[in-house]
Amino acid sequence: MKIAALDVGTNSIHLLIARVAADGQVEPLDRAKEMVRLGDSAFKGVIAPDAFARATECIRKFRAQAERTGVDAIIAVATSAVREAENGGDFVRVVRDETGIELTVIRGDQEARLIYLGARAALNLAGKKALIVDIGGGSVELIVGDAREAHYATSLKLGVLRLLDLFPISDPITADQRTRLAEQLHRTLEAPTVAIRKIGFDLVAMTSGTARAVAELIPITNSDKPRTVAFKDVFALEEKLCALSAVERAKVPNLDPKRVDSIIPGVILVRSLLEVVHADSYVLCEAALREGLVVDYALRNGPGIQLIDEYPDLRRRSVIRLQRRCNANQAHAEHIARLALDLFRGLRPLHGLSNADGELLEFAAHLHDIGFHVAASKHHKHSAYLIENADLQGFSAEEIAILAQTVRYHRKATPKEGHAPFAALPAANKQKVRMMAALLRLADGLDRGYAQLVRSVRCRVGDKSVDVTLSSANDAELEVWGARRKRDLAEEVFDRKFKFAVERD
Repeated sequence: MKIAALDVGTNSIHLLIARVAADGQVEPLDRAKEMVRLGDSAFKGVIAPDAFARATECIRKFRAQAERTGVDAIIAVATSAVREAENGGDFVRVVRDETGIELTVIRGDQEARLIYLGARAALNLAGKKALIVDIGGGSVELIVGDAREAHYATSLKLGVLRLLDLFPISDPITADQRTRLAEQLHRTLEAPTVAIRKIGFDLVAMTSGTARAVAELIPITNSDKPRTVAFKDVFALEEKLCALSAVERAKVPNLDPKRVDSIIPGVILVRSLLEVVHADSYVLCEAALREGLVVDYALRNGPGIQLIDEYPDLRRRSVIRLQRRCNANQAHAEHIARLALDLFRGLRPLHGLSNADGELLEFAAHLHDIGFHVAASKHHKHSAYLIENADLQGFSAEEIAILAQTVRYHRKATPKEGHAPFAALPAANKQKVRMMAALLRLADGLDRGYAQLVRSVRCRVGDKSVDVTLSSANDAELEVWGARRKRDLAEEVFDRKFKFAVERD
């Protein structure tokens, strides 16, 4: 199954397209990122109109990219900028109305949990705990976790764009401003640091844009994967960048022009975090919130993902999903579908239906007994009702009506003009229902004992009769009796007598 995860952050909007298995394994297929900087205005109270426009256009573009890839689902969340802006609700509505994407605004604790899930999938945490740090534009998440669970998680309002807003700095930053910012960061980090030290950790892993930007500005001295960034190199980078003006920083190799201002509080934040937890390095983790979204989706939707892998076709998957949701006897349904198709092919000279009609007959066979989920009595009527109201995907209203009426007449009464739903069908569809229901009734009779004894069916069409030969390794008297009881509609529709014989194999 392919999933697209959209992370609408304070600084950037990220897209991850990944293949996910029912066991939670995630294989990234494509990524995209665009810095829209919602936080530039959001932390002043509202998301500005130009930020609205940038973000909406980016989300529209990312949706188109995801759909071109053929994703099965798009999940999208927004974090602190949208969460805190007075017009965050308006932003969510605009995105929904203009792009069709439903944004879920998540809390800080939810964000921390998703980041942990993403990082856990990317890091080797066997036998050790990691302090996972995610530095975003609006918040910083601190999580202590191992391969099984997160032992501690918190979200702090220390993102780099927020720091730019709270602590205006000159150009270049002065030594006093730099010291004051670091001191404030130390004080804010004191309380969570106490809790983190009590639990303990074996390594620090940092993720998201700022941690990556800092790592990319430090020359690589080893080929370790994941990359390890030393504290001494972070401090040396801070010394270098803080001595430069914005114009000079814009010329630094590997520095994204959109991070020229935020890299200063960013590198000071990375340094301060390492200082307060007494860590000499951090590991750069490439997975973050969007990977966590995909992993979380897999954890919550394992059976659905397995169904998509098993049935890639939307229509068939929709039918099987409804069948399973209603706890229908799957072995019986699949057997009836096979026998119905044997009859459909063998009687082609009489019915003249298309192969597409054959597929509808197969789907009707899969769904004919779902009404047992409501009640055994009148289950054929309950089955028809469920089909009409289950929102089957990939089917037209006309096809759903044919499916429902075919199933309605797989037992008991035959189609009559006095039955309003049948009477409402166009004449051509009435005839389809009559023929398809006739075949379904015969197939259902051929598994009267629910033992799947009849392996296959062959038909020989004559002028006045149809000889139906049943292949079976066992005594199939009950099945023959069942078919004879349900041959009435077939004999009426095809104007032939139906005779049954068993061929032992």
